[in-house]
Amino acid sequence: MRRLAILALPVALLPVAALAAPASAKAEGIGKVEFQTALRSRMMRADTDGDGRVSAVEWSAAAKARGRGAMADRAFARMDADGSGFLEATELDALATKRFDRQDANHDGRLSADERKAMMDAMREKAGD
Repeated sequence: MRRLAILALPVALLPVAALAAPASAKAEGIGKVEFQTALRSRMMRADTDGDGRVSAVEWSAAAKARGRGAMADRAFARMDADGSGFLEATELDALATKRFDRQDANHDGRLSADERKAMMDAMREKAGD
């Protein structure tokens, strides 16, 4: 009986090993929730009055401070989906989801360094046109 239990142990542990492998593979890249959180955090830096949303005035000032004032108004209008004049968490999350899905070339739910680099290269190329 004891011998049977010892022989059965490796078989019983196979599911544990199978579950452990995908976890280490998933560690590669960044997931959608992490991406949303990072994008929202970056965007909310422009929220200078601390009301939890970014106004067109705050957005424009932040863009000018980064040397990107020329396209700030157009970018803001695109992101302000409800036309309220403010960027709120739901709009930023929708933007992040759209960007994430566009960058996730292999549709595995993770953005690898290569996928992020490819998107940055494409953005630079488009900006150069």
